[in-house]
Amino acid sequence: MGILEGIIPVVIIVFVLVVLNAVFLTIIYFTQRKVNEISGWPSATATVMASQVEWRSDSEGSTQYPAVLYSYTVMGQSYSSTRIAPGMEVGGMGAQKVVARYPVNAQVPVYYNPQNPSDAVLEKKSGSQVLLWTLLVIFDCALCGAIPSILWANSS
Repeated sequence: MGILEGIIPVVIIVFVLVVLNAVFLTIIYFTQRKVNEISGWPSATATVMASQVEWRSDSEGSTQYPAVLYSYTVMGQSYSSTRIAPGMEVGGMGAQKVVARYPVNAQVPVYYNPQNPSDAVLEKKSGSQVLLWTLLVIFDCALCGAIPSILWANSS
């Protein structure tokens, strides 16, 4: 086997690493930007109208997601939303804990965009950032670990 044939899998892995890192870091960057923006938003009091765990299915199975409907008023105008936090929705084992924080009829703070009060969240932090960083580290470790294995296998 020529040296070029042994390098091609490494080049592919490095390319995948670069692309995955670019995608994950872009998502993390924009999520953090939104978190920073939200930190300056004013708050109002919201009433939780519905709060439950929903099951959503895809090709990999079913996952629990928190579903919280709340209503709030800004300058005499009523709004309602289901958005809990900035960033991507995060499902799984923590869904029940999120729902427990927002029981029906509870009065909770809501943070709204002063330029567009219909844009609101219940939490200023993003749960998806921790998940994205974790996935990024796992992908990087797995792919970086594969490079020496490929080089070793090709040298034998």
